[in-house]
Amino acid sequence: MKKFILLLSILPAAFLPSYSQYTIAGKVKTSTGTPIANVRVTLFNSDTTIFFEKRTNANGIYIIKNVAAGSYTIGVAAIEKEYEEAPVNVTGNIYGLNFKLDNESQIGSWDVIIDSPEPLGGTNLGVLLPNGKIFYCHNTVDPFEFDPSINDTILLEGDDQVQGCVGPVLLPDGKIIFTGGTDQEVYGPGTRKVKTYDPVSDVWQDKPNMLDYRWYPTITKLPNNKLLLAGGGGLNNPQRVNTSEIYNPATGTSNWVDDIAIGNEVSPVVLLYNGKVLMTHRPPQLFNPVNNQWTLANDFVQGNRSPNGEHSDHELVLLPDGRAVAVGHKSFSASPGNLIEFYNPVTNTWSLGNNFSPVRSQCKALLTPDKKILAIAGYKEESSDPTPTNQWGFMNITDQYNPYTGAWRRLDNMNYKREYHALAILVPDGRIIVTGGEGAPGNEPPFSVIEAFTPPYLLRGVRPEIKNLSSTDFSRGETISFTLAKTKLPTSIILMSNAVVTHFMNSGNNRYVELPFTKTGNTIMQCCPLILLLFPTDIICFLLWLMTFPLLQRSSAYRAVNSKRQR
Repeated sequence: MKKFILLLSILPAAFLPSYSQYTIAGKVKTSTGTPIANVRVTLFNSDTTIFFEKRTNANGIYIIKNVAAGSYTIGVAAIEKEYEEAPVNVTGNIYGLNFKLDNESQIGSWDVIIDSPEPLGGTNLGVLLPNGKIFYCHNTVDPFEFDPSINDTILLEGDDQVQGCVGPVLLPDGKIIFTGGTDQEVYGPGTRKVKTYDPVSDVWQDKPNMLDYRWYPTITKLPNNKLLLAGGGGLNNPQRVNTSEIYNPATGTSNWVDDIAIGNEVSPVVLLYNGKVLMTHRPPQLFNPVNNQWTLANDFVQGNRSPNGEHSDHELVLLPDGRAVAVGHKSFSASPGNLIEFYNPVTNTWSLGNNFSPVRSQCKALLTPDKKILAIAGYKEESSDPTPTNQWGFMNITDQYNPYTGAWRRLDNMNYKREYHALAILVPDGRIIVTGGEGAPGNEPPFSVIEAFTPPYLLRGVRPEIKNLSSTDFSRGETISFTLAKTKLPTSIILMSNAVVTHFMNSGNNRYVELPFTKTGNTIMQCCPLILLLFPTDIICFLLWLMTFPLLQRSSAYRAVNSKRQR
């Protein structure tokens, strides 16, 4: 229920100025009566051609001046508080338009978009492309794209050779590279095969082989744009190899580097802000590109997570402050354990985060622009918990975790219960797109459905917009400029990098960087501080967001890519 108090004080018509400009003022408080500072208050007409934006002061007071007579909507938004909106008919000055805001309870919305043209499971992967579309495939012979701007799919030219269970990466030139995997329709021995796909020309190309056979290698892109490949199923798969190599996509050459501790596959992996690579599946290890050596990181608080030959029980998310978060836990004891562990690269230590039931393993996890983490679906590890599952023990729940406060919140449920082959990707319009994993774990389902989640941050009134972006191809230290619409008061400009996902591995090197900026009128000038080790040298793909503190609002996000590579 909308909780606002409206007190009108209208001057007699005889004393009104001829241009009929009025003032609207009020106070914003919490539900317990405490004033809230820095609340974003907007006033707008039905098509937003008239738009005002103000902030409350330290006493929670806002004042909007020079409002013409007419019908408007007033919106009130504060971080962690429920968004409130009310109609306002302005015929004179309005004082005492007050609001009381409850804690946020908006749960977002999952909507079925379209049937997938191919069922996705077993060997599937998804790649967010520079043009904002998502590339999906099962084993490279049946790819298609999903276009979030029109909520539709298009079939692509497939390769004539099967290659499933691969390690995928998006390259600086906009191509996707597929490393290793198997050349059989079903589970088979590892392969050394490497090939690329160009989304612009719709052309596949074979590349020189890797050094070792790798069914589902762990893969990440290093700051020099070379690829670190580790583990995977060997020629005698399911035997896992413990070798690792660095493959140079520019030359097709590869060099042996240090071995990992235990052979594994498709491990959660992140490129830390200190330049080292953290791989956490059996056991946590660090790779240093300076000397090409692996060293053991300190073990989880909850160790002994998965035996050899099993997929990981968790996914990794890299936070803006440099910590990594492991989301998911499979216990080998009577206790279901704790859902969250933090890794601090400065101290090389793990610590438990706040738990939330039901504890689950193999859920999907991703960072959203409000610095929160979504934990989606997963296998229920708490048998006593009443949350429904499918016949294989997987759920359709969505939970939101704030890693800075430890707060959890249950959001809207997906329409389908999905196992660990589900693919979750944040797209430029701010939604999360999920498909795949509707069937039995490790198998291709009979069908797949694409769903879209509209998070709470997209349901908070008029959103700021980015217009007239100065360029679509940026390099380190370059200045970005653009103009603003629907806001005059941004406080953060956020750069978020792309996603390349399969199983528990995001080989897209997720990044979240707040850019310094200056504002002149409605023009934003900012430096693009792509300092050493934050990103690979050529950034081709990012999400650009506006934050209007204390509320995050969606911009008309852009994809950055060299214009010659755009369709």
